[in-house]
Amino acid sequence: MYRSACALVNFLNHFGDRWSLIIIRDMFFQKKTFNDFLTSPERIASNILTNRLKTLNKDGLIDYKINPENKKVKWYFLTKKAVDLYPIILEMVSWSSRNLNKKFGPQSTKWIKENNGAPKEVVAKNKAAEYLKFRDDLFNKSLTHS
Repeated sequence: MYRSACALVNFLNHFGDRWSLIIIRDMFFQKKTFNDFLTSPERIASNILTNRLKTLNKDGLIDYKINPENKKVKWYFLTKKAVDLYPIILEMVSWSSRNLNKKFGPQSTKWIKENNGAPKEVVAKNKAAEYLKFRDDLFNKSLTHS
């Protein structure tokens, strides 16, 4: 539905909910199955997860392959369009680190520490390459696409 010509509004139409960017973040952390996403500390409800996965797929941000060893399991992966979000996610994490007086969990603390000091463009390029290698390995294991 077209509501506004504003680029920010259109971005928020895709990512303004609480869960979409968390799912994408988890995929950068190499989570790939429905159950993997359920183990995140944010504790997404299964019905919301199902809805967000369908929406992200419909929007062309994620896709999936069927696990060749268990046809009931889908391996979700980020499309190129979603991989392109990494610099935005990195900047949001960096902003949080600089401006919020919060104690972050171990994954965030590790992420901030690993990415602190290096040019963000280099960090984003390296993380995208790391993810694409993971995705290519996943493709090589998968024989079918639904």
